[in-house]
Amino acid sequence: MIKLFSLVALCASLYSAELQPRPYALVKQEIGKGQIVMVEAGSTRCSSCKEMGELLYREMEINPKRKIFFVNVGEERDAAREMKIQMIPTQIIYDGSGKEIDRHIGGLTTEALKQLLAKYKI
Repeated sequence: MIKLFSLVALCASLYSAELQPRPYALVKQEIGKGQIVMVEAGSTRCSSCKEMGELLYREMEINPKRKIFFVNVGEERDAAREMKIQMIPTQIIYDGSGKEIDRHIGGLTTEALKQLLAKYKI
């Protein structure tokens, strides 16, 4: 019964309509590889973060090649410290060399997110 419940929970998380968390160690490997990267720092327990996750999920459906990642800093406290997260959600944009070029604290509207993605050609 436990295995069945775990399988159902796994399937539900795979088909959730929000961007799923990735380990910060894996996200760091994507930063500085010549492409602009957006990192959403938040928590799966934060309502504003979940709203951002839904918006980002929709944008990734439009263009899956985008480098947009969600790091659950509620569980990865070292990542929160390293990224200097003061409040969640926080969106950080890194240029192709890995330098932080923009940071927004708080949730974004759909229009503001689209403008941010367009501005940096993400």
